[in-house]
Amino acid sequence: MKRRQFIQAFGALGALASVPNIFHNQSFIRSAHAALTQSMIDTAGFVAPARLPQIINVFLYGGPSELAGNLTNIADINANSQNPYTVVSPNILKLSNDVTGGQITRHGFWLDAGGQAMEDMLATGDMTIYRTINRRKDNTLAHRNSIFSSQKGTLDIEMSGGVGTTIASVLYANKNILDGSALLGGRQLEEMILPFVSFEGDSTAFAADATPGAILLPLQLRSVSLDQNFANPYARAGGIADQAALDALVNKMTAVGNTRFQKVSDSFSSRASLEPRIAGLQANLVASLPNIGIGATDADVNGVLTYPVNSFSQRMKAAVTLAMQNPDSLYISIGGSLGGWDDHDNAIEKYEQRMTDLMTTLRVAAKHIRLGLRPGNISSNNIIINVHGDFGRNVNLNGSLGWDHGNNQNFYTIGGAGVRQGGVAALGKIVGKTERFGNTAENRQFTRPTDDSYEAEPMSIAATVYKYFGVQNPSILTASADMNDPEGSSPLDETVGGEPALF
Repeated sequence: MKRRQFIQAFGALGALASVPNIFHNQSFIRSAHAALTQSMIDTAGFVAPARLPQIINVFLYGGPSELAGNLTNIADINANSQNPYTVVSPNILKLSNDVTGGQITRHGFWLDAGGQAMEDMLATGDMTIYRTINRRKDNTLAHRNSIFSSQKGTLDIEMSGGVGTTIASVLYANKNILDGSALLGGRQLEEMILPFVSFEGDSTAFAADATPGAILLPLQLRSVSLDQNFANPYARAGGIADQAALDALVNKMTAVGNTRFQKVSDSFSSRASLEPRIAGLQANLVASLPNIGIGATDADVNGVLTYPVNSFSQRMKAAVTLAMQNPDSLYISIGGSLGGWDDHDNAIEKYEQRMTDLMTTLRVAAKHIRLGLRPGNISSNNIIINVHGDFGRNVNLNGSLGWDHGNNQNFYTIGGAGVRQGGVAALGKIVGKTERFGNTAENRQFTRPTDDSYEAEPMSIAATVYKYFGVQNPSILTASADMNDPEGSSPLDETVGGEPALF
């Protein structure tokens, strides 16, 4: 079927409210996936959400071990590992309320690997941990495939756009619904300021869609890179004089009715408005931090919330500041910036410190979102931080006292009760239960979901994000018939109940 014929036949199905059975017609879904990107988006359907979410996506390159957030199977793991954990971490089998310095917290976290920060975020209802994000589809456990599929939300890693690019495409495809709406404050979609931002330079999250006929996004909806200090990409090197000279030239050319230069003039106007906006963000890196009380955890001597000092925290602080101060920023990508997580050797000491840095920073970020002030005092309950990686790792210590690639990983998600399925009940819980499997003393010990446990594919994270943005059947956008995945991955069920504490 030609593109024009397909759009004429099915383009009117954007709302899909009148044809609910379309989602269950597998032959239709397969044909849709063989079609073009615009048609896929039309088939998935779009209903403008009550409020636009803001997603900060933290990707941990290299694939972190799940053990920091899941020591529930550690005794069985230790008994079957090639190298007992007690050799390098003597108290890892003991509960952390033990006077001898145990490492297992009451919810099964690793105390010295950020466990206390995780317990704190769980207690305040800021975070939920999914322990059974289990890769079953295309289980190659190769870095490139796993990184790309996790950040593109599909197994078709060569052609598909990144998650951020797909969100932009969905919004642009539904521009007629969004333009002038209350959701955008009466503005046009292209008038949004910094909607897609990377704090890691080029990111797979914003990879272009290479599918033939893919939506060509306008410049305003493509990603821009910022750094943790908000170095201003819109500032003119020559300062005011340089800007004035260029403005005069453009005005001269457009004054004589030469419409060819109108878009240039519009671009200069956009730059002029963005330059002070970025400068304002630089000031808010400090000014937006709330006072949480002298003596409070994560407060300085004056009681002001303070990010810890590590290689990740300043980037996280900049991302949260951007989201808080600029509600237009819809999808923000961050690399872990704590070093790689490909811990094949001498893992424990490095891992404990990295996880502590990560989780203490996330605890501050959660407080910044929940307690910080936004322009106009609008609620910050639409901001979500998602943290995940390529894949999981083996849970046994190998011959080099490290962990090799595995299937199962943790997914940490913070905030956003105002846009999640289930609202507040979606947070403050641990979802998923695991068991160890593998032959004793062999270098392939994994955890896997128990038969009665909830589990999801890594691509479900992307499907969940699409759902927040109003996509009615987001599994369509994660599917790939060519990769034998015509049905895609469903979004996470955020109403699933949590697991009880260990003690």
